Amino acid sequence: MGLDSSSVIFLGAARSLGVDFSTTAMIGRQSFWPDAATLRQVFATHGIDRHAEDFVRDNKYAEEFFRLLGAKEIASLDVSPYEHASIIHDMNLPVPQTLHEQFSCVHDGGTIEHVFNIPQAFKNCMEMVKIGGHFTQVNIANNYTGHGFWQFSPELIFRLFTEANGYQIEAVLMHEVIPGGGWYVVSDPDKIRQRVELCNDQPTYVLTIAKRISNVEIFHRPPQQSDYVTLWEQTLNRQQAAIPAGAGARSTTWKRHVPQPLKRAIKSIARPFVAYGDRGAAAGHHQFKRGFDPAAYRRIDEDALLRGQLK
Repeated sequence: MGLDSSSVIFLGAARSLGVDFSTTAMIGRQSFWPDAATLRQVFATHGIDRHAEDFVRDNKYAEEFFRLLGAKEIASLDVSPYEHASIIHDMNLPVPQTLHEQFSCVHDGGTIEHVFNIPQAFKNCMEMVKIGGHFTQVNIANNYTGHGFWQFSPELIFRLFTEANGYQIEAVLMHEVIPGGGWYVVSDPDKIRQRVELCNDQPTYVLTIAKRISNVEIFHRPPQQSDYVTLWEQTLNRQQAAIPAGAGARSTTWKRHVPQPLKRAIKSIARPFVAYGDRGAAAGHHQFKRGFDPAAYRRIDEDALLRGQLK
């Protein structure tokens, strides 16, 4: 866990987009190891008069970089004191109430992917952000199997950071972590009405900027995958429309007399023709596209990203 070249580009972009780093919490004390050329690019964009090579050499951890982004108070949370985090806490467990709404920015730079109780870990991060503050995230997506417990999808991120949970998404990005790797602005699967999937062969990050807009009970209702929610609603609406008034009790009687093997055969025949509304193939009949589908991913120039120009 730490700030690599991709992370400093992303955090520079977050600053350009208005993220306030004045009180920052790092989930895991973040080490600092970008290449000097990338750091020089970030410094130039933000008018920071520091020598990049010296800065990388002199800073093993990321506190000083966050100070350059505007941080005045910086905390770090870890389960172990081995890297001298300022707060020792196991993210598998709820954070103390005293940490709720204490930070203008909570940054996870690759820690919670190593935490088993991932719903609690996300909830902890979300609860620590002040109203008007931000959660920023650099976590693993594709092709990191074995690195931690989890790899994250855009669908998960868009379903977590919702108004129902007191948040709004300001940016979800994907980035292939290779020299010259592309940056992509990701669309919400629920808005484009299709799954946002990715089959590629490069290590890939998912990166998030989410703003806290209200204090509500986070995960009061567990998130559900958006295409299934639509499928359930449309199916129920069709079923209700097909039932004559007063016939509810009799309409399902026939099902009790149909043998299970015949029911399964009927479902297997019908499944390819049951679409997710406008979402494409039915469950179990995906046709994966290789690479970044332009319907879901819009490539963005790295310099534009650093300046916060996502559109």
